[in-house]
Amino acid sequence: MLTALSVKLPEQPPGFKRFLGKLRGDRVQIDIKRARGVTLKHVTYISFSGQVRLDKTDKIIGSQRSRLLCSDKLVFPRQSGYHRFDASDFNVRLCTNTALAVLQRRGESIRLGIADFHGRCTELTLSALRLCNNVTVITNRGDIYRETNEQALDELGASAYITSNAEDMSECDLIIIPEPSYAPLGISPDAVVLAVEPPPNQNNNWFYRYKIKIPNGFDAIKPEDLDGAYFCSALYTLGSQYELGSIVPVRVEADGRTCTVETLCELI
Repeated sequence: MLTALSVKLPEQPPGFKRFLGKLRGDRVQIDIKRARGVTLKHVTYISFSGQVRLDKTDKIIGSQRSRLLCSDKLVFPRQSGYHRFDASDFNVRLCTNTALAVLQRRGESIRLGIADFHGRCTELTLSALRLCNNVTVITNRGDIYRETNEQALDELGASAYITSNAEDMSECDLIIIPEPSYAPLGISPDAVVLAVEPPPNQNNNWFYRYKIKIPNGFDAIKPEDLDGAYFCSALYTLGSQYELGSIVPVRVEADGRTCTVETLCELI
């Protein structure tokens, strides 16, 4: 079972009625929703006091407090044991799915760069080599990529350029950074970057927010205050809904720019 917490602050009436509203005390509402094998307990804290008293939700939320689905605007006391669910695996899939969708349309003409410092994205590199002839991988795990290149040569008759020098990324048109933490890269300001975190410096071509269409059924149980990609990340990671890992975002966002896969192709 997944557990989500939402907070509602009813509009406060003026004067004495506002005082009476506070006397009523806060309320906790529980809704159990099910879809496609997933059960969601949605806890809504209705606050007339303007505060959230976690002692009112402790027994309801129980052990789920350590991986609670909630808005990123909610901040919990450090010693409360409450932690917002956050995982990068699904966002990584959205990032790489977007890149592969671009390569399916423009792969032959793209100089692709993949930042895979820890050697975790060899399958992505093999998939990219099926669509693109010019692939550079920045990694600190050349040992792993030697095996990957041997496999690529056997299966595809192609190989990637493997290097640990970040400056070798400077000629790439499209760069994928599918890791939650990254080192600064020597990239062209004109390159399109698909990442899972904001850029270290201002870059309007650095896309890291992915917007998706939630599959039928799951859209009916998603709390209104949760982002679709975040909710599906919980379904994927906690609910074992691994088929969601094939979703291609309907659009990607940077600071000040929004693109579809088609308009990304036009940028490159």
